[in-house]
Amino acid sequence: MEKNILKAFQPNIVERLGEVYWRDDGYRAAFEKEKELANRVRETFSGEQMDIVEQYHSAISATMGICELLAYKQGMRDMASILK
Repeated sequence: MEKNILKAFQPNIVERLGEVYWRDDGYRAAFEKEKELANRVRETFSGEQMDIVEQYHSAISATMGICELLAYKQGMRDMASILK
């Protein structure tokens, strides 16, 4: 039953977390810094170098997305355990 509940919540997790992130001043500041540095990299690197950087960034983002989802799921499990 626990897995079914978590599976039901999963489609909305990323969307809800995104909303939380954008309400946070620290997150917005970090995101702006990220954009600034990305622009500097684009101005400096060749097309081939930029392709490698973008692939690397995509891989990191995918890994962090998995980490977020796992942390959220574990938090839900912990909450369910506490409420038992």
